[in-house]
Amino acid sequence: MKKEIMNWNHPLLLLSLILLGASIDSTKADIVWPEYNQQCRDDAGPPYLDDSPNEKYHDGSAAYPVLAQNGECAEPMKEACSSRPDPKTAYLEGPISCGGNGWYCRIFNDEANGWENINLNGDVNFGQCNREESFEDAGYDQDGHCHGSSDDSTYYWWIRDHWHRQYNGKVRCCCGWFTGGTQPLYGRRIANRCDYRRKVTREENVNNCRDANEDHNMGFDDIGCDQQYRNQIGQPIPEDDSVCWEIERFGFTEDAAPFPTPVVAPVTAPVVAPVTAPVVAPVTA
Repeated sequence: MKKEIMNWNHPLLLLSLILLGASIDSTKADIVWPEYNQQCRDDAGPPYLDDSPNEKYHDGSAAYPVLAQNGECAEPMKEACSSRPDPKTAYLEGPISCGGNGWYCRIFNDEANGWENINLNGDVNFGQCNREESFEDAGYDQDGHCHGSSDDSTYYWWIRDHWHRQYNGKVRCCCGWFTGGTQPLYGRRIANRCDYRRKVTREENVNNCRDANEDHNMGFDDIGCDQQYRNQIGQPIPEDDSVCWEIERFGFTEDAAPFPTPVVAPVTAPVVAPVTAPVVAPVTA
């Protein structure tokens, strides 16, 4: 019996292999994340336990991750990007790689780029440490919405909650709540205040949790910017992109259309220019 030898260079076979590879890549396996339910009663949006296993709450949205010019994910997101189906899912869900030191995110109004804030402006809560008001008043709160945690696993739940609250804008997140990374929030160089989300443990009855964003006395409140950084006033805050990541067009809208994922370098947080009093010319007789 004549033994047939497969011709691996046959055009139809090569085409079939290419299509098979593309099919496998488009259905990249996912990990189990989050590990368990931490959704509390006052969290916005549909119940997590009602989610379809084949759909994400952010599917079809305009949100997209800011990637490096070479197309790579930000350093704290690289592990998630390798284990999740796509960078968008990684950035909006995690898991983040902050070494267990926690995280903090700032949502900035992005209406200048055509993204309506919807409910963001109604709950601004912090000032950037590059303007006079933030150093003079620890409660100054007109630059955006800041929120974080000392536990990495809470990131998914905060993003999901604030997405459905429609705190829409540009998001910049960084590693480090108390310590960790090169610019932890408690370094008092980035923001004058910030809300906190606590971890809901596995042992807790999640049905008894009203709001993980409140009732914990863990917020970065009445602390303010460190006076040693007053030289930042009116200048961009020097930030370390290696511990941060960004999301554009964040937040739920009824009519959001999908946007392609652009490959662009990270952009540092916007500079809020200090307001100076007008100069009045002297009146001569």
